[in-house]
Amino acid sequence: MHKFKFSPDDLFVNRLKTYPQYNIFIYQGSMFVNSESRITGSGGLVVYDINRNLSGSDMISPFVENGSRKPIFKDQVFQPIVKTVDAGPNGHYYKRKYAALDKQQSYPTTSEITSSYGVESPIKRNLTEAVSSLDTDYVDPTNPASSTGVNVQTYTDYFAGTTPTNQVIYNLTASALQNVARKYTILSDHFIFSSSAHNRNLLEEKINFITIPSIYYGSAIKKGTVELNYYITGSKVASCGDVNQNGELIGTSGTTSGSVVGIVMYDEGIIALTSSVQIENNSIVYNGTATTGSWLHYGTTLNDGITNTTLASASYDLDFQGTNYVNSLTMFAHAKKGHLNHSNNPTYRDLDVEKISTTGSGLTFVEGSTTLANVVSASYVSASFEKTTYISKVHIYDEGGNLIAITSMAKPIKKTLTDEFTFKMKIDL
Repeated sequence: MHKFKFSPDDLFVNRLKTYPQYNIFIYQGSMFVNSESRITGSGGLVVYDINRNLSGSDMISPFVENGSRKPIFKDQVFQPIVKTVDAGPNGHYYKRKYAALDKQQSYPTTSEITSSYGVESPIKRNLTEAVSSLDTDYVDPTNPASSTGVNVQTYTDYFAGTTPTNQVIYNLTASALQNVARKYTILSDHFIFSSSAHNRNLLEEKINFITIPSIYYGSAIKKGTVELNYYITGSKVASCGDVNQNGELIGTSGTTSGSVVGIVMYDEGIIALTSSVQIENNSIVYNGTATTGSWLHYGTTLNDGITNTTLASASYDLDFQGTNYVNSLTMFAHAKKGHLNHSNNPTYRDLDVEKISTTGSGLTFVEGSTTLANVVSASYVSASFEKTTYISKVHIYDEGGNLIAITSMAKPIKKTLTDEFTFKMKIDL
């Protein structure tokens, strides 16, 4: 088989900028993406679509053979990708055990160490607040053996006999994100966590974080597309959005209208809701205690560990667009004049001509000559012989000669010695 090499002028890489749009509806611990029904759990985008319609032992799962040696991942013939599935009428996939290669020992196949693939990637809520510093090890010089880690709030200083006053109380999540937030200060000073201009210090306050996995937005959340709505008994009581395209979530309706109630970190997919202003008057049990709602309660029960079911009247939705880049490779394959006009397919030979074979001495075999089929002739019309092929597929190989892609034609393309064709192929990377 003759192969043709792509020239630099035959390969083009393009990048498309897309804006996937999402509507997330949240109700009683469940989320619905673009009004689609949930698969499992709390809902979210399907990550391993192969498990969408499978359950129990039929689900695909990663595994390793119990007792397998470490180098097996390099020298095994078959990759350990899928779990054994019944090969009967309802079977879906098959697994090959770790195979012993030539001159290698056999591996135990009696048991497996398995895990599982998550089906969905959910959006999560995390209500954080300021806490005291973590435990610190103090050394008692009079009794070093009894020295243990203690909390700075309750530890009495050995020398002074008083509780230390320089204890650090921080919102640990906010503290970890404040450096990340600094790059957005060119858009708004609300990204300065400790700000005298706004008379607040987010490092010492409650913050309601909504974290969005990158599978939703791609490279970043698109500026100006974030909108949050808060509902009680189906009626909107408050809403906010990134109306100025600068990361500030400004109230657009309700008691917080016109005020900044949070911020959006576009690249990280993080929404931080900071406003504790009351936005509804209903007494709802948000976390074991009946209270009126604020933006700190937005998304309650959404993968935050709260399972209270007395929130039947509260629901929320989240709208945003992502910014996703799709790289595509365009390739031009040329079938030039005088090329690709012979085939090794048996049908390319005239099967009506008797094949003559001869055998010589020993274990030798020589196939006799035959003629090529005249594909341009038919029973109702005659035509002179002309070498003709039909191009139905284009195979793409990598530098190692491995087949990596196949392009199939809608219908075979007839080619003679004088014909010349160029096939345009496109692959999204």
